[in-house]
Amino acid sequence: MRLSASVPYTVGVQMRSLLDLPPWSAYRLLVSAGVLLGLLVSFLRGRRWGVPPLTVADGTLAAAVGGVVAGRVAYVAANWAYFQDHLVQAFQVWRGGLSAPAVLLGALGAVVLLSRWRGVDPRLLLDLLAPGAALVAGFAWLGCLWAGCAWGIEVRPDQGLLWHLSAELPDLYGLRAPRVAVQAMGAGWSGLAFLAALLAGRRGRSFPLWLLLHGAGGFGLGFLRGDLSPAWGGLSLPQMFDLATALAGLALLVLPGWRLERGKGDD
Repeated sequence: MRLSASVPYTVGVQMRSLLDLPPWSAYRLLVSAGVLLGLLVSFLRGRRWGVPPLTVADGTLAAAVGGVVAGRVAYVAANWAYFQDHLVQAFQVWRGGLSAPAVLLGALGAVVLLSRWRGVDPRLLLDLLAPGAALVAGFAWLGCLWAGCAWGIEVRPDQGLLWHLSAELPDLYGLRAPRVAVQAMGAGWSGLAFLAALLAGRRGRSFPLWLLLHGAGGFGLGFLRGDLSPAWGGLSLPQMFDLATALAGLALLVLPGWRLERGKGDD
C-alpha cells in the first residue's frame, strides 16, 4: 500500500476536493489556521504558567511578523536576479516565496527582542510558543502538499520502500508524477514534534526539544526532496541549516544554563 492511505495525505486530498481554492490561497489559509491554533494552545499554556494573554499574543505576533519579514528579505536576496527587474513583486508576500531558515531565525530574534522589552525571560516565552511553532510547521507542510512546494523526488515501482512512500503529486509547476510524499511525512513529523513539545513543557525543555526535532526532521526529509540541490558534501544549504538547528536544540537540552528555575514553566 502506498502512502496515499496515510492520514496527512488523505486529509490533504479530501480538503482539495472540498475546497476549490488556488494553490497559494490554500497554502495561506492553512498556514493561517496553524497560527490561530498555535495561538490558542499558547493561550491555554500561558494561563497555566501565569503568563498574561497580551504577552502571549504579542509573542505570537512578533514571531509571525519577524519570520515573514526575514524570510521574505532572504528569499528576495537569493533571487535578486529576478526581483531587480520586478521590485514591486518583492513586497507581494502573498504571492509566495519565503526562505524557511530565515523565517525561523527572524521569528526567534523577534521573540527574544519582545521578551527583553516586556521584561519576560525569553526561555519562558520560547517554551510557551514551541508547540504552536510545531503546529505552524505542520500546517505549512500541508499547504505545500496542496500547492506543490517542497515536492518529493520522483520514484519508480521497482524502488521498494520509496515507492510505498509515494503518491501522484504535483511539483511547484503543476507537473504530476509519482513522488515521495515528503509534505505528508513532514506534516506527520511536525505533529509528533508538537506532542513532544507539549508534553515536555517543564523547566526549559519544550523549545530545545522542538528545535531538535524540527531540525532533525528537516535534515532527514531533505534527502527525499526534489526541490533541493546539493551544495557541499551531498547536502543542500537548507539541510546544513537544519542540521545546525538540531545540534543547537540538543545543546540547549543538555546545557544546565538554559533550564528555567522550578516554578517558571512547570506544568
